[in-house]
Amino acid sequence: MKVAPLVGVFLLAILCQTQSAPAELKSSESDQEVARPRKRRSILAAVIPIAIELLSQGIEEYGRQKQQQLEEDQLEALRDIQRKLDVLDRKVDALQRAIGQLQFGQQWLEGAVLYGNDIQRLEYFLDFLDTRLSPGNSGQLVPTNLADEWADAVLSLDDDGAGQVLHNLHEMIIGSSGLFGRNSLFVLYEGTLDGQSDQYWPKVRQFLDFTFSIQVAGYAAWVTSLNIKGRSLQEVNDVIDTANTRIEEQRVFLLPYTKEWPKGSYGLPRTNTGCPVAANARWHNGLRHHDTEDDDNSNQWISGIHFDGGYGRNMDQKFCMKTEASMGEGNWPAGNYCIFKKGNCPIGFQWGKLKWDDEDDDNQNRASGVLPDGRYDRNTEIQYCCRGDGSATTPIVLPSRRPFYLFRYRAGCQRVADMSVREEWFRWDDEDDDNANGYYGAHPYDHGGRNHRIHYCYYS
Repeated sequence: MKVAPLVGVFLLAILCQTQSAPAELKSSESDQEVARPRKRRSILAAVIPIAIELLSQGIEEYGRQKQQQLEEDQLEALRDIQRKLDVLDRKVDALQRAIGQLQFGQQWLEGAVLYGNDIQRLEYFLDFLDTRLSPGNSGQLVPTNLADEWADAVLSLDDDGAGQVLHNLHEMIIGSSGLFGRNSLFVLYEGTLDGQSDQYWPKVRQFLDFTFSIQVAGYAAWVTSLNIKGRSLQEVNDVIDTANTRIEEQRVFLLPYTKEWPKGSYGLPRTNTGCPVAANARWHNGLRHHDTEDDDNSNQWISGIHFDGGYGRNMDQKFCMKTEASMGEGNWPAGNYCIFKKGNCPIGFQWGKLKWDDEDDDNQNRASGVLPDGRYDRNTEIQYCCRGDGSATTPIVLPSRRPFYLFRYRAGCQRVADMSVREEWFRWDDEDDDNANGYYGAHPYDHGGRNHRIHYCYYS
């Protein structure tokens, strides 16, 4: 059993362990001022991961307060984050229940323990604030003696203080610490997931929701503690600046893992590694079996083609079809490429189709699964969506966690950010007698003449 792919799963199992109260927070709860009843209403509906503007606003809501004062709305916002973390915590824990005992090297185990301790420490700070402190009539957190001790614990300069804990989490997420073989904690976790599963994207979002939410809450607790202790506004600003810088660095680092497929319904050719990563897209398989020319069959293809099998004397086109138009984010970027049509072409694309005149004698054509728009009988018609509104040499951004195909359109293969590209082709030996192949509208680059020869762009 390999250690690296499983350690991310093991780490998350630590999140739900309990932690006893630190010694510095075990003093009496009594105080002269009586706490006001709490108003239970949501201030932050959700802390959206990798949205730097919202994260900054969330932190600044707590930081820009008068010394030793915290309004009920700000405290309730922290409680709202805490409630969300409780839900996320249970979801993350549920993913790990099937994991048995695993053996790890000492370095991996030390990293797992440190991560678990850091998460528990932040959770304890928030839980203490939620359950044992409230705003008094003067706006101060009460009981004031516990509030003061809580702030001391949060601001501690040792390994248990919020500053060190948040520093540790940042380095673990971007992989700059010496832990986990200098790999990112998130990358290790993502590597344990099935990239084609319907559960891939929900699990990625759960992990990121939890990680970013608890960091935002940790920075909020940090600046709140500075205010309780009467520290300068400059110190508060420094913490907010640190939070913004770190969260932005994490956002940039995680972009290749968090990019979603565009909205709309469409399809891509299936590769020998399967369908593309299920980044907020549900891919459905389909197949068209072409009975190509029987006499002196001369189907041809480039050496090393990445088709998912099914080619020789006949040819199987295999499809990955996205049918839920609402899934995904944004539109396809401008460029020079084609995709399969399913429903309306996405914004910016033009319609076209190709017709294959398949074998006439004893025709064995067949089709199954979810197919591109077209006609599938003794011959084959497949419809496409193509665009030429951008330069093929200007990289576009698409999910890059698994290989996929696009079709070449006119100006060579479209470049895709963070991926290498290889141009490939397949030539069908279509019906020899009275060949009726057809070309209509905007379609993939095809220079086969009476036999289709289509060019594919393979990204890996």
